[in-house]
Amino acid sequence: MAGREDIRGQIASRLEKLGTLDKLAEEMPGLREGNGWDPSKIVETRMRVVAQPLDRLVRRAIRPGILQRVADSFRPASAISRLAGAPTVVYFPLWYVKGHHECVYLRETNYQIRVDKDVVAVEVDGETRDLMIEEQETNLIPETFKRTLKRFSRFLTGERRYFNLSHVTELAVEQKEAEMYVTSDGRERDALDEALPRAWKTQRVFDITHLNVEGTIARIATSKDTKETVLQRFQERLVRMPETSKQILSNSFHIEELVQYYVPYVHFPVMRGGRLDHMIIDGASAEIADMMIVASVMRQLGL
Repeated sequence: MAGREDIRGQIASRLEKLGTLDKLAEEMPGLREGNGWDPSKIVETRMRVVAQPLDRLVRRAIRPGILQRVADSFRPASAISRLAGAPTVVYFPLWYVKGHHECVYLRETNYQIRVDKDVVAVEVDGETRDLMIEEQETNLIPETFKRTLKRFSRFLTGERRYFNLSHVTELAVEQKEAEMYVTSDGRERDALDEALPRAWKTQRVFDITHLNVEGTIARIATSKDTKETVLQRFQERLVRMPETSKQILSNSFHIEELVQYYVPYVHFPVMRGGRLDHMIIDGASAEIADMMIVASVMRQLGL
């Protein structure tokens, strides 16, 4: 927000000093401003989603429901569900980016300026303007008489009238802000809350080793996107140049936040009734992962 206010303040100050838009345009080259144009200038923040205590996740994996608990109660001790190896925490990267784009530019347009009914003549910049009767009020008049009628409409009363002002230069601003997150498999969405509920705890990571959880094996899932591709996708989504412009005075693209989250899913090899079962638990919620996540974790582990 501060960056946008600075740009507008600078433009307002220059315009007040110079007095005309033409002089302002001569001074402003319309260069790209802001860190968004160059990914190398942006350093991402790394955050991990904090997993539930490991013992709670183990209990959830071994006996995820009533049926498993009932079945274990009828099995001999040697066949009761138990871990068959060390759990593996698979972290799925999730990118989040937030930023804004603002374009200040000149454009040329034409005005139709309506006047009061008692006006019979208008002079602008030393030139008298023809007053025209609005089209919707002259639909019944033959076309051959319209032109003459319009030119002399200044002498008529009781009709809505206007005059044309052509080649008007406007100083305009187009601005937009947005946020976006990208999952490890490349899916793109808007609100981060959809992927990371506010109730989940997060913790900043300064080194990849901080992802290790005692008693587990830690892995980072492969991601389809890099910092550069995420920022490129965000730019394509956010930056829209004006379709009609005479001259660009300022073109700023700022990234306010760029965060790479690591979302934990835990694989537990569970021996259940003499059969090896692969349980995938959402580390943050301690819930059984959905089928899409299960398939992704299994692929990452080569299972």
